[in-house]
Amino acid sequence: MHSPHGGRHAGQRDGSAVAALPAVAGRTVRALLTAVVVCLVVAVGAGKLFLHLGMSPVLTGSMRPAFAPGDAIVTRPVAVSQLRPGMVVVFVPPGHETPYAHRIVSVSGPRSHPVLVTKGDANPAPDHWRVTLNAPTVSQVVGSLPKVGYPLSWLREPRWRAGVIGALGLLMTTVLTRSVLHSGPRTASRRPAHAS
Repeated sequence: MHSPHGGRHAGQRDGSAVAALPAVAGRTVRALLTAVVVCLVVAVGAGKLFLHLGMSPVLTGSMRPAFAPGDAIVTRPVAVSQLRPGMVVVFVPPGHETPYAHRIVSVSGPRSHPVLVTKGDANPAPDHWRVTLNAPTVSQVVGSLPKVGYPLSWLREPRWRAGVIGALGLLMTTVLTRSVLHSGPRTASRRPAHAS
């Protein structure tokens, strides 16, 4: 025969478990967000350190549909002696200060200091400039990330960069502090004694 008290206590336990679900879900979401942020930071750092990858925001639509304003291009260094028509490279045209990422139409001149004719995929004609590369390597575009260029542009401004770094530090400190405080030894829950 079941005790009426047993059913009541089971219901109370079930109610407390349901009430604890939002707190557990909140901790899980915070932990996942922290893990994602840490993984992204580590991935970017490892890409730069080991693979020599770079990332830059796209500012114009001259290379549509390959990539568009607001995207980010991923680059890696390549020897100028290996350049071929069809490659997309990043360079500063003569008389300009802003780097461009355009496709190579032709390569001429010595292999150590090639002269490039380039063109944006969306442009009707090749660029009017001729680019002479004097460095041993140039950045080649190896991929693009849609819409990632917007936060990259913001992070180039010192005030945004400082704010993001501060927010990430605060988030990680909060999550780690909460996990330490909640990971202490749990005491056994007190249950009322039943008379037999």
